[in-house]
Amino acid sequence: MRIIDTFGTMSSCFIDDQFDLEAWRKYTKTFSCELSEKCEQDSEQYDFKKEIVPVVNDVFWKKEAACQANASFLAVTKQLSRNIHRLFQNEMDVDIILYLGLCNGAGWATTLDGRTAVLLGIEKIIELNWQSESSMQALLFHELGHIWHKTYGVFRPETHTAGEDTLVQLYQEGIAMVCEQILCQNDRLYHQDQEGWLEWCTANQAEIKQEYLYRIDHNISAHGFFGDWCQYKGHSDVGYYLGCEFIKYLQQQYSLAEIANLKISQLYQLFKTFAALNG
Repeated sequence: MRIIDTFGTMSSCFIDDQFDLEAWRKYTKTFSCELSEKCEQDSEQYDFKKEIVPVVNDVFWKKEAACQANASFLAVTKQLSRNIHRLFQNEMDVDIILYLGLCNGAGWATTLDGRTAVLLGIEKIIELNWQSESSMQALLFHELGHIWHKTYGVFRPETHTAGEDTLVQLYQEGIAMVCEQILCQNDRLYHQDQEGWLEWCTANQAEIKQEYLYRIDHNISAHGFFGDWCQYKGHSDVGYYLGCEFIKYLQQQYSLAEIANLKISQLYQLFKTFAALNG
């Protein structure tokens, strides 16, 4: 496991107090051959000047929050070996990188330069106000949950319809949320829980389940259920709650390793049963 903290060189990405794309590309090359191209491809669907640059500039202007995020990253990764055995059987061969991205996500479990990697984007972490040590830990554990699923199961079961893709997204994020809670040793922890989020999700679980089942059955995307920039009935990230509750339901009859290897046909039938339950 390699811990890569690029915080000390992030300032080179700002020219005259403003984010400079070419300077950022040079910064990324100091620790990755592929990162700049990967981030730029991922973010090309957004308006760069209006949606990305203001968020990235805040890393320069909100120095206290940026320093807190870096301190939290160092503290959490230093303690990581104490927690990881709760989930992983062996030492992980993974790079964990704190970096300045292009709003590609607060956390991103991916491959980079031929290695498994968890990318933690400081600009999104600050935007979401997740720079505390507890939030940083939960975020990192969530991404490691995706790594666990890819290591011990079938991360992306074979699908044939858009509705099945919608179900797989719920499945992936649900497993990652359960892994996050296992590593945190808190089965009610949701790092998305702010301003009554969890209370609202719990109170509206039956409706949320039926809406998600409707989207699966009618080949509708999960848009609105995942991502801080999307909302379902005024609440972001509701899919993380629903996915976690679905996986916990499955744990009543399967081990987590068995759940990580379920086929799409099995997942669909199990979700239909879960959606029919009250509460």
